[in-house]
Amino acid sequence: MKSLFLELNEFNFDLLKEAGNELDLKNLKRLCSFYKSDTWTEDTYESDYLDPWVQWVSVHTGLPSSQHKVKHLGDVTNLQTEQLWEKLSECGVSSGIWCAMNATRGKADQCLFFLPDLWTASERAYPEELNVLLDPLRATSKNYTSKRKLEYLKDARKFLTLFKKNGLLGSFIKKTVKVILDAIRFRFKPFVFISFTDDLSANLFLKYKKRYNPDFSILFLNCLAHLQHHQWKNRKIKKSDPLAHGFRTIDRILGMLFDQLGPNDLIIVTNAFSQKNTSDEKPWILYRQIDQKKFLEAMGLHHVSVESHMTHDAHLTFPSAELAEKGQILLEGIRIQGDPLFLVEAYPDEPTKLFYRIQFTDELRHDAYFVSQGKSFSFFDLFTAIVKRTGRHTQGGTLLCNQEKFPPKLANHEISSIILDLYPLSEIQKV
Repeated sequence: MKSLFLELNEFNFDLLKEAGNELDLKNLKRLCSFYKSDTWTEDTYESDYLDPWVQWVSVHTGLPSSQHKVKHLGDVTNLQTEQLWEKLSECGVSSGIWCAMNATRGKADQCLFFLPDLWTASERAYPEELNVLLDPLRATSKNYTSKRKLEYLKDARKFLTLFKKNGLLGSFIKKTVKVILDAIRFRFKPFVFISFTDDLSANLFLKYKKRYNPDFSILFLNCLAHLQHHQWKNRKIKKSDPLAHGFRTIDRILGMLFDQLGPNDLIIVTNAFSQKNTSDEKPWILYRQIDQKKFLEAMGLHHVSVESHMTHDAHLTFPSAELAEKGQILLEGIRIQGDPLFLVEAYPDEPTKLFYRIQFTDELRHDAYFVSQGKSFSFFDLFTAIVKRTGRHTQGGTLLCNQEKFPPKLANHEISSIILDLYPLSEIQKV
């Protein structure tokens, strides 16, 4: 038996079902007819663990965040427990892992191909050829507010060679023409390119899945999570709105996945947790530095290595522990409207490293300023507003499966143990 685990990040099931019906998307309708389980997590916003880079680690390891303790993107290098594909590998079960969030190939020598997410910089792709896809996408995703982002596509020739090798160059050209037209139609909103990337990614994943034929595979897609956060402005889906664009993309991808399924193959689709619409809530604004290095240098923090993450956070590495401590004090002291602009966390075992995240989310006037070391700075000279959030994380989630393998309710960290039960593993190997 072959199993495909589709990680459809943060989708709202009711919205998914509505999209299938309102837009007459046959593959979404088929998905919504699968056996359904409700999942949950005990994590909350207040705990700082209700984020996808935490919840997917729970799904992959079989442990809640209180035990795996991975809190930020990139922290997976310190993971003290095996991930699902590592446990499978120990028993000779092959896998192919594609874009799984905050994941590492680890000790899984039976993981035949592995493409890490775009934000966990410590991880490289396997086999090596996949890095010509990973590197430009990773660089662009980490610098998407910068005017220099086109610089990161300078290795496009190698990128195109990979698609040509896999028989996808013609498809890539057609999709590129379409994305240009969609970008013009939607005024170059990021969701167009995120959906495009998911589409390309799924096409290439299926080529590798067919070539290596793993027993178990994972495909991670993020466009619905982005659209719900940014474009869920109407409670009811309209055929011409951005949500419809994203759901049509997912419907096409589902069609390709379904076409490759064997008669006895298992397909599992989950979101790790979900989102709810925020139209009735106080506005919550996501801000991000226009250029991380420029901001830090303006604050007097020079020679700092920056590892940007998915949204409004980053890891910083300083030349010395002393400079890191001074940097922490400086960043913690920055105020906007009297409130701290950043949450800053140190790593006791890595004294030159800091994590920082913008934690101010109120709406600001165009002339807003922040204060650092007694000096005022124009906020929007160094920061930009990414989005007025339209969807926020919830503790509940959904799992859909084409076979009745999961109970009606379960914690999201219990998913992996049930997947392990599908394969002939001993109890000792599951621990």
